[in-house]
This record gives sequence, structure tokens and C-alpha cells, in this order.
Amino acid sequence: MRWFRLSLALSSLLMWGGIFGGVSAKTDFLGISPAISDVYRVDSTLRQLPLIVWANDSLLGTVSSSHAAADEKSSIVFDMRMLRDFLVSSQGFDDFVHQVRSYAMQALVASWYTDFNDKPYTQGNFAITVQSWDFKVQNPVTGTDTLDILLVSLLSGFSGDFDNLKTYTDFLDFLPISITENDVANLWTLYFFKDEQDLRDLWYELISWKTRTNTDPDYRRHNITAAFSNIGNVRLIMPGEAFSLAHEFHYGWEEGKIPYVSGYATFGSDVRLTYGGGLCGVATATYQWTLTNLWLDLLAYRAHTIYYRNLYEAEINGITINDPWLDATIFSPNIDFRIQNIRDYPIVVAFNYDGTSWSIEQILTLSKPQDRGSFSYVGIKRRWWLTCYTWKINWENRTNCYSKVTDF
Repeated sequence: MRWFRLSLALSSLLMWGGIFGGVSAKTDFLGISPAISDVYRVDSTLRQLPLIVWANDSLLGTVSSSHAAADEKSSIVFDMRMLRDFLVSSQGFDDFVHQVRSYAMQALVASWYTDFNDKPYTQGNFAITVQSWDFKVQNPVTGTDTLDILLVSLLSGFSGDFDNLKTYTDFLDFLPISITENDVANLWTLYFFKDEQDLRDLWYELISWKTRTNTDPDYRRHNITAAFSNIGNVRLIMPGEAFSLAHEFHYGWEEGKIPYVSGYATFGSDVRLTYGGGLCGVATATYQWTLTNLWLDLLAYRAHTIYYRNLYEAEINGITINDPWLDATIFSPNIDFRIQNIRDYPIVVAFNYDGTSWSIEQILTLSKPQDRGSFSYVGIKRRWWLTCYTWKINWENRTNCYSKVTDF
């Protein structure tokens, strides 16, 4: 049996028990006199400790051993202090595993782990929504991944006697538990998050969002709905990943993707009927959502030559936008809207739109607090036959010019 070392608090109690034990004619086997037991009421606790230690011998000790074999390097270590903290703050074993998983995910992200499932959230529209300047995960993920399986194996010793281990945490030393480099190598397609608390544990916040009330004609409603579905309602943009909207549209007749219908689109100063007409609404929505994000690099972008007020007015970060400029056009494969994640952690994006009349179109970003930017309207100028509008986007002036500003 591995013997455990009692904490300082327990050592003190034994010391006082030994001193006063000589005064009483009767002391128990732990050397604590009845008088001290009555005052400090520690006898029931101390009498149960040998049973707790015996039942949980594999979890306790003073040597620095772990799950890792001698020739394996530990990638993530849960030391005695961590295990104690997780036990004390857990409501039960499942909550304990959740806290360990949250710490493991933080360590994996910090070490540039990127093998996450980038399209795992298939619960449909509005899995994540904006509510009162915050985010809400409406549809948590209930599946199991390889990290869950690993943690259940590593932490199985805590499950059978969890309540006792939590009760006597202050008196026990726990052996460290390690996730080795080999363990990490065998993890694959992990869920980056399953519920709202997972994201908050990673210090993710609502960074920016864009909303618009849908009053679109039928062709535009269909094409925007199809595009959001083809993109995936909840997406991860991984560190260094370039996100091409034209690529994500899936113009071709691909299995599992929704085809588009013909609709109206602008070509210079003309409006023509073309396949996928109206998809500039998705490009504009995506651009407006990215405006106040500092996590991205804008790789490809073009505005329209004609600005249609009724199509592109929206709310950005809760602020109603009426002045032109904040639009984007797209025509695959020649004209694209493309951005890149320049951070060392994934970015969470949600695309919400069900295509029904007078519903809300919503795109939002969940990221770190340092990624929050700003925008403000600067003014308007005439340049030859063009009308030019300037906005200050993340402390930089940007200008777009239009030959005409009108309703569609």
C-alpha cells in the first residue's frame, strides 16, 4: 500500500491529541482524548480516514508518479493542487470531469492544437444566438469525443468514492495525473465546445454581431438560406485558416449541399438575372459582421458600384446603420470575400437565418476580449460622378465610392 501524508491541519490535530492524551485515563487508538474529541469533534473524521485511504490507495501518495510511463513525456499535468481545487468546487463526478476537460482544452489551445471538428454543430439555425449584448448556446452538443473517453479512463478512480474524496480532500494528497504527448497524438476531431460554459471557461465573449430583418424577395431568401446551410450554421475558423466565402458557397451540384436559384445581381451599372443572384447579401452580412473584429486579416474584398439602401441597412453591434459603404459583393470564382484568422486560437462564428419573411438574419463572432474593435461614420464627399463614404474602422479610415445610391 502507498501511504499518504496527512495535511498540516491533521498533523496539528494529532499533535494536540498526543499532548492531551496523557492527561486522560482513556484515549482512542489515534491518541486523541475524549476531551479533545468533544471540543474539536474530529474523532469521526479521523476514524474514517484509514478506510478512505484503503479504498482509494491508487489515487493517493507522496511520490511524483503519474499516468505517464517513464519514457513518455507529459503534455498536460493535473497536479495535487488542481485535483483538490476541482474536487472542492465540483457538484458531482460529472462536474469534476467537466472542469478537468476545461483545463485540458485550455492547455490544448495554448499548445496550438488544431485538430478540432470544424463543422460539428449540426443542430440547425440559431444554435447560438445574441441576447442582450451577450451570447446564448441554445443547443448544446451531446456527443462524445476522444478526449471524453481518455478522461473517463484517467479519472475513473474518482467516480466510485467521489463524495468521500471530496469530503476529506483537505486531509489527502493526490497523485498527479498526466495526459502524455502520445495521448494528445491519439486525440482527433475534438469538440471545441459542447455548451455555453465550455466557451466561457476558455474566456470567449461575444465580440461582434450583425442583424437584419428579412424582407427579401423569394429568390434572395432561398439563396441566402442555402448559403448559410452550405457554410454550416456554426463554424470554427482555425488559427491561420483563410476563410473563402466563394469556396464555402459550394456553387456546384454537390451531395448534401443546397443548389441556388436564379436571381438579380448587379454588374457594373446594370442589374441582370443570374444563377445565385442575391448572394451578395451573404457577402455583405459577412463583411458587416467582420468590421469590428481584430482577429482577422482582410485578404479579398470589393464593394458594389451601386448601393441599395434597403438591402444593406442593418444593425451592427446593436447600432442601426443607415449610411452607405458597409457592403460587399461576390461572384464566384472571380470576385471573392476572404479573411484569415491571425490569432493562435480558433474563432467561433454562427450564421442564423431561416428564410421566412420578417425573421432575423444574424451572424456573430465569439472570441477573446482583445479582439473587440470599433467603427464610426466619418462623412461623405463627391469625387467626379461618384459619391464616396468614409468610415473609421478599427481606427483606420476606409472609403467606398458609388455611382448611385438608391433603393432596389
